[in-house]
Amino acid sequence: MKYRKEKDSIGYVKVPADKYWAAQTQRSMENFKIGGQKMPIEVIRAYAILKRAAANTNADLKVYQKQKRNSLAKFAMKF
Repeated sequence: MKYRKEKDSIGYVKVPADKYWAAQTQRSMENFKIGGQKMPIEVIRAYAILKRAAANTNADLKVYQKQKRNSLAKFAMKF
């Protein structure tokens, strides 16, 4: 298995290269019985709705272009 080095306030830790998490999550995985549960789809959908609303607001305020809003909204609709 390939690893990468991640650093936090404690120091460096080896994280599997195929994982997206960083040092603190890796330490938790090693020291506590976590990781078997998945995020409920309802929570993921709620975050998608929130992200879509933020994208619409930022486009209305001209913080970024409508094309970016449309991309974010399209992605959020997958959930």
